[in-house]
Amino acid sequence: MNLLKYLLVSLFIAPLAIDAQVAPIPYELVYQHTIKIPSNTEQTFIDYGNNLYFVTKDQITRQSLATGIENVQSQKAWQSIDQIISINAMKTVVFSQTQQQLCFTDNTLSQQGNCIDLQDYDLTNVTKVAASKRPDMLWLYDELNSTLVLFNFVQHQIIQSVSNLRGILNLQGEPRLEENATGLWIFTNTGQIIRMDDYLNAISQQSFPFSSIVPFKNGCFFLRDEKLYYNSLINGETMLQTISTFSPKDKLHISGNQIIIEKSKTLEVFIIKEN
Repeated sequence: MNLLKYLLVSLFIAPLAIDAQVAPIPYELVYQHTIKIPSNTEQTFIDYGNNLYFVTKDQITRQSLATGIENVQSQKAWQSIDQIISINAMKTVVFSQTQQQLCFTDNTLSQQGNCIDLQDYDLTNVTKVAASKRPDMLWLYDELNSTLVLFNFVQHQIIQSVSNLRGILNLQGEPRLEENATGLWIFTNTGQIIRMDDYLNAISQQSFPFSSIVPFKNGCFFLRDEKLYYNSLINGETMLQTISTFSPKDKLHISGNQIIIEKSKTLEVFIIKEN
């Protein structure tokens, strides 16, 4: 009798234990199409507004993911281009680390006004820039004194500033900034993932290896060992279905509800569907 009870209890508990160990897959990726990267492209940027930017020297080609319409612009002021960031549908920022300047364009890539020289604000070694969810503002990371700055580019004013970020957060490696609705994300090439609130308090910190990572909602898509994962603090880490053959050099981009996988010569576009 005791043996029978043991078997019944074991049969009841076993499925529950298995279910508890298997995290639900939060998203499904639906393939849309593949875009060929133009020849001679040196850098590719993708913004949150469904726009692609292909850079060759000082020339930028902007292509809409939605319509396929292209704009091409070349400016002598763009001696080097390190980042292209969309502020909104009508304004884009071109950042040059070499020149330590921010230049602004409209949706046709025509330059708007004069470029901002960051050295005028005692920022001499800005390495990364990110769009803020707050209007007219950008996040800047200055490696000198590891300073994080919230900069109003309309009023030309520093709104918030935190120095010694490396010491405060124990940052290792090179940081990269991205902000979405859930906070400001800081990723390092040593595997650190830190999320900060509007008051620059660290609200979550994780560390795990990845070759490419992008924030999406309250978690992140990332590549590791040629596989695609999604990680959130609530559900932990889940591996998504095999959708492509990955390589360590592949890069992930988020644009709206799409995830784009940048390969050496192509961009693979997928719609993100919530399960």
